[in-house]
Amino acid sequence: GDADPAVIEADNIYFQLRSTAVDEAGELKLRAHAERLKQNPKERVTLIGHMDDLGSRNYNLAITEERLMVVTSQLRALGVPARQIRRQRAAVENSSPDCKTEACRAPMRRVELKYVD
Repeated sequence: GDADPAVIEADNIYFQLRSTAVDEAGELKLRAHAERLKQNPKERVTLIGHMDDLGSRNYNLAITEERLMVVTSQLRALGVPARQIRRQRAAVENSSPDCKTEACRAPMRRVELKYVD
């Protein structure tokens, strides 16, 4: 299927199934976001957790919450002030019924970085 045009690659940190680890690609993206935020102290980023539809809702909420914490702490470690980071509770991605493959589900497991004016 077509990728959601609203999903901008650089603004999404993707996670492996059952993992809360940020991979190398994710780390590079976070570095770029950290630089942007440090250079623009008035900017705020909102972290939005997205999850796939595998497993129980409670499990998905818990692991997504953990991923949000990981991304937050990485941004903080890169020097971003806490006041520039907001976190938004996750929403389950409603996949289409024909979304049964890992390739289809993987992009759902992500933390999105959204800038608000």
